[in-house]
Amino acid sequence: MKQDIKEFPYKNKQCYVFTRSFNEDTEDVKFMNGEITNFVKKLKSQDGKNIWIAGGGELIHSFMKEKLVDELIITVAPILLGHGIPLFKEGEDQFNLSLKGIRTFNQFVELYYTVKKQ
Repeated sequence: MKQDIKEFPYKNKQCYVFTRSFNEDTEDVKFMNGEITNFVKKLKSQDGKNIWIAGGGELIHSFMKEKLVDELIITVAPILLGHGIPLFKEGEDQFNLSLKGIRTFNQFVELYYTVKKQ
């Protein structure tokens, strides 16, 4: 379903999309299909504050496996699904988290964790 967005919501941010297919960069988005570790290290060496990742379990797992994630903010919605795309990729990896805060808004709960570095 295509959303009817009148203006790109992150106009004041650099926006990168990791994809397996080829896409032309736009005015607002640069498409990436390379290795993430060097890309993130390059971003961290530049001026700026935070890198925000939004994506599926496979993308987030790639960042976490390379120890590139410092914090997780997980929002729980009051819907139970019988199937769908998992939040985290199945695997042997274990990541230890430390709860830093909980926030509620309407029926949603936001869990704020820091990732413990091993």
